[in-house]
Amino acid sequence: MQKSVKNFYFIVTSLCAASASFAANVLANETDNWGDEWSEAVVSPWKFSGFVEAGYGYLLQDNIVESNASLSEITTRVNLDYSHESFELVSKAELIYDDVLKDTFLQARELNIRFSPSDKTDVKLGRQILTWGTGDYIFLNDLFAKNWQSFFSGRDDQYLKAPSDSAKGTWYIGHYSLDLTWTPEFTPDVYITGERFSFYSPQAQAIVAPADNFRVKETKKAQFSARLATNNNGVEYALYGYKGFWPTPLGITEDNSQPSQAYFPEMNAWGASVRLSLAGGLFNAEYASYNSIEDNNGTNPFIANGQNRFLVAFEREVIKNLTASVQFYVEQTKHYQQFISHSATPATEVDENRQLLTFRLTYRTLQQKLIYSVFNFYSPTDKDGYLKPSITYRYSDQWLFSAGANLFWGEEKYTFFGQHQQNSNAWLRVKAHF
Repeated sequence: MQKSVKNFYFIVTSLCAASASFAANVLANETDNWGDEWSEAVVSPWKFSGFVEAGYGYLLQDNIVESNASLSEITTRVNLDYSHESFELVSKAELIYDDVLKDTFLQARELNIRFSPSDKTDVKLGRQILTWGTGDYIFLNDLFAKNWQSFFSGRDDQYLKAPSDSAKGTWYIGHYSLDLTWTPEFTPDVYITGERFSFYSPQAQAIVAPADNFRVKETKKAQFSARLATNNNGVEYALYGYKGFWPTPLGITEDNSQPSQAYFPEMNAWGASVRLSLAGGLFNAEYASYNSIEDNNGTNPFIANGQNRFLVAFEREVIKNLTASVQFYVEQTKHYQQFISHSATPATEVDENRQLLTFRLTYRTLQQKLIYSVFNFYSPTDKDGYLKPSITYRYSDQWLFSAGANLFWGEEKYTFFGQHQQNSNAWLRVKAHF
């Protein structure tokens, strides 16, 4: 623990020193530019920006993972974009020192080119963030990659969406738009592996943290997604389709000649959503059908069953600057009787109709510089929950301070949120934009 705290002090000190140096450079540049204030302004096709962010999170309970820190890192982001009359280049590069993993990463958050071969067609090629659907922290037809380690550790919400190397085309046909995405190599979620957070293992029937020993068989095959959307009199409608794999490793190999290994079973999905203004707020509903290609009748206990997923939600501003939203979500397991009868541990399996209620309150004050937010998940069927309170203060255009917590609870250690009780943590972040 002492070592982690020292590292955090080192990170914060480094951030302050870097920011002070940067501020001095900015001041020097502004001074140098005073003599050019009467010259004609030239708009550059290049756009440069970025930030430096330090984050620290601490586990609130004893845990079997190696580090007591859920988050201890410093991130430098550089955004460099180029605009041409025929195309646009977007790049977001990040250098991350992660003290939990004792490693440094250089990664491209985004690196893509966008262009329009006709006035009714848009194309984006390269590393990008893909998202659609209507849920708030609940995903039905959005089967693009997520980063659950970021979500649970206290990183900025933008990191919940993980990037993928994909091609996306959008066609506008009358009042309709058609989006097609192709990811040549399947991009799974950044799931819990035990290196930062522990989780429940049905095989071991215990909380485990295998970290590097958590072996997963990867696939290099492609995944495809589609959305057809339209807006009629202010009502948004959309249909969705997906062909690929479960985004988390919900299968176990059965090759008797080799040790069992987790993998990503094949699946396809289709669904629909609607969103409209209602009773002074915003109402949305969404449905998705997940079809487990490798276990159509639900008799294989080593492959996840198909599911029907339902969501209804409502959001409105209840008083000035205070917004409330509620969601009700049901996850129905297909072929449930076969699923239970073939399970080695039926007593710990999920209910046939797993239910989830969520509630979000967001209050903005001080000219929206100060934001209080609380998001709560509660499952009446699993009897567990997850509370995400946070506070964000924008001191200036450069400085942003945030603090919050990820608090899990549950009656059993094998339920969706109950397995993460020992992963409860509190966090804080300091960000300096440039």
